[in-house]
Amino acid sequence: GVCGSRLPQVSWAPGSDVEAGATVQLECQLAAEVAGPAIWLKLDPRDPNGHVLLTHGTLVLVEDPRFSVHHDQDTNTYLVKIQGVVSSDAGSYQCQVPITSEDDEDLQIQAAPPVVITFMTDERIPRPIASSHGIIAALPTNSYSLALFLLHISLLYSWLILR
Repeated sequence: GVCGSRLPQVSWAPGSDVEAGATVQLECQLAAEVAGPAIWLKLDPRDPNGHVLLTHGTLVLVEDPRFSVHHDQDTNTYLVKIQGVVSSDAGSYQCQVPITSEDDEDLQIQAAPPVVITFMTDERIPRPIASSHGIIAALPTNSYSLALFLLHISLLYSWLILR
């Protein structure tokens, strides 16, 4: 089970920096007493009504053969796999779990913190050069804002692809 918190526990592999063609695994573990189902969404950074429902329980809701979902009943974990990732898969993913009260009157949504996946292999994205440590140390705000800018570009790109 999940100790001390009713929030779903999320983990992902291979981490946030993903290479083209890799397989991404998104795991959402529910507390043992929570029936679920877990729902995975891709969040739209600009439109709170524009989130894309990816899976509901063991059902894949997107017409994309790269997506699959599995429920491990022993650990009450919902595992979503995205195979052959492309740059449009970059963005924020969130696991949400509807929880009803014992009298079924009160429905709450428990949402885990979003998982942010950034895409690292687009050759057009400039990478920091190892020999430029002096410049980066002198201008830390610039390299930091560059990283933020690149993240925004990847989010914008994935948003445009989804439209």
